[in-house]
Amino acid sequence: MLKILSRWKQAALITLCLITAAFSAVSYAEPTVVRVGWYDSPFNYVDVFGRRFGYAYDYQQKVAAYTGWTYEYVSGSWPDLYAMLLKGEIDLLSDVSFTPERAQQMLFASLPMGAESYYLFVSASNTSITNADIKTLNGKRIGVNAHSYQAELFKEWAVANGINAQLIEMTNFETEALNMVQNGQLDAYITMDNYEDANEHACFPIMKIGQSNFYFAVNKNRPELVNDLNYAMSKINDENRFYNTQLYNKYLQSSGTNAFISNEELKWIAQHGTIRVGYLDKNLPFCSSSLTGGLDGALKNYLDFAANSLKNATLHFDTKSYTTIQAATKALKDGEIDCIFPIHLSDYDAEKLDVMATNPFVEAEMYLLLKKADSGSISMDGNLIIALNESNSNYLTFLHDNFPNAKILNCKSFEECLNAVESSNADCTLITNYEAAKIQSENYEVYSLATGKAIDFAFAVRRSDNELYYILNKTASLVPRASIQAVLSEYANSGFKFSFADFLRANWYIIVIASVLLALLGVNYIRNNALRREKELKERLRIKEKQLENENKAHEIESMISAIAVDYRSIYYFDLEHDEGLCYRAKTISDDKLGDLEGIKHGERFPFSKKILEYADTYVEESYREGFLKFVTPENIRAKLANEIMTAHRYLTIRDGKEHYEMIRIVDINLNQNRDKRQINAVSLGFAEVDSETIELLKKTHTVSKKLENEKLATV
Repeated sequence: MLKILSRWKQAALITLCLITAAFSAVSYAEPTVVRVGWYDSPFNYVDVFGRRFGYAYDYQQKVAAYTGWTYEYVSGSWPDLYAMLLKGEIDLLSDVSFTPERAQQMLFASLPMGAESYYLFVSASNTSITNADIKTLNGKRIGVNAHSYQAELFKEWAVANGINAQLIEMTNFETEALNMVQNGQLDAYITMDNYEDANEHACFPIMKIGQSNFYFAVNKNRPELVNDLNYAMSKINDENRFYNTQLYNKYLQSSGTNAFISNEELKWIAQHGTIRVGYLDKNLPFCSSSLTGGLDGALKNYLDFAANSLKNATLHFDTKSYTTIQAATKALKDGEIDCIFPIHLSDYDAEKLDVMATNPFVEAEMYLLLKKADSGSISMDGNLIIALNESNSNYLTFLHDNFPNAKILNCKSFEECLNAVESSNADCTLITNYEAAKIQSENYEVYSLATGKAIDFAFAVRRSDNELYYILNKTASLVPRASIQAVLSEYANSGFKFSFADFLRANWYIIVIASVLLALLGVNYIRNNALRREKELKERLRIKEKQLENENKAHEIESMISAIAVDYRSIYYFDLEHDEGLCYRAKTISDDKLGDLEGIKHGERFPFSKKILEYADTYVEESYREGFLKFVTPENIRAKLANEIMTAHRYLTIRDGKEHYEMIRIVDINLNQNRDKRQINAVSLGFAEVDSETIELLKKTHTVSKKLENEKLATV
């Protein structure tokens, strides 16, 4: 029985060890490295600080959060990266449209990463192609990305519309292709709706040929990546169904074709001219007439943005104030103005008024303003009596939508609404979050309560002005909403009127505390000032001592380098950051050879990597070449010099048919940097003959290596 128990304990111990080892292996498993295509576009770009951004980049980082992937970015044009995906040179590529033919060559994620449209772009000076007559494409040279979905889509579109054009499939970058359109080598180019033209107004979209979903595509030899990708995208969709839309709004909405308007709208602008905007006066921070009679408030900033938001048109606005929304609506119907701001209407209300409300471009949180004495006794779910300012009828729609049971008490002004609340004739009135802080800073016996609801504001136009409706909707999508919201906060804060006397009355106890603190701070300041001066003096002495130490160290290293430089045949400076070389010394090697790097004279600058590769291909014996080239890479140099100031490598060369054992020595010349924090960006390289003793050792080592290699081959 004891033996059985002993064996059971041994088995349990072994099992426990195996489980622990298994968990340990899982915990320290290496992350999966995924080679991903990087093509310059709104999908992938680098900002001025070297940070990566873009639709695809953000999506890939989100995927990595669920898969643990690590990415290696491989740059190229989209057609080149597509070919690399097929060859297995990269593992993942974004923005690939699905076709049955492609499904035979690669693997697709089960969910799309977005949707895109495809347009024909032409030069701004091209008048031979018009969207009014698609037959003008007959005989034209149309460029398109090779192997792309849009190439097949155009072929189908051309057949369906009876177009006979010359389709030219290309592997150029988009910028190169659009330059060919500009200089007449191509008549048009097909690309996605998010194309960004660096040369503004040079090319513009003239007609749409189709659209499709786009996906992440995976090399067919990496099916395990598709499983991880499908899992991650499913989790992303579960946590946020609108993730694709949010990325579109962030990166694509204000780019490409979205920033253009069609010929119909351009014609309307040319004929109509200035757009006349009516606005509600005394409605800060949204809009109001200024002291000089002009427009003030967030609407002013919005119109400034909107005027230059379109890529193929500039808008001009004129503004006029009205005391009520009703007065502005009448002016719109009478043709005095073209649009009104701010408007908050349901579709039904807009139809009854015979107007159209554009897409909203600004919003505010709504608050109820209640009497302080009623704090905690009023419920938003109850039958409230709400005072409504008749001059701003926008709030009526908000009340109908959110407080259908409320009884409305109409008032002539906002001041009358406040009086109704203070006198208990009404339970509350409506204000925005931008007005709430201002009201509470003044001497009203009221407080604000958040409704948890928001109200958005837009323009209203006549139902017959569909071109203006389209233009204003375009600007609403192009003007950064965050910028307008920031402007609203700025106007709201600058509009506060809070006197110093009001502050003293409300915060007398703060004054007492502040006086005591000021006295204590005075004493503390004198003490700290003395300590600070003593600390500054010590720091200056420390810095001076450190400078002297660094100067002495640098002098010692320079002396050492000068001493060993006597043995160098050639000496070169190498800037690792910019791949630039500079020749310090180039002794004659033979009658017709000057220096080790051929053709490089004393004091001459040259591309270092190119010349060192020529040297290796020309002189370094083949079996030594790979090791030599690896030794002179910036990564290896930095690694070798991380803890040393010098490193060397010996190798065999063939010069004029004769073998020579030589040495390259690399010295860190970043002498004035703190060794713990220094960045190795520049080095000195010297070429020299190897002494006879070292030559014999190298020959023996090489002979043994060859023998081992031959024996290994013989056993295969």
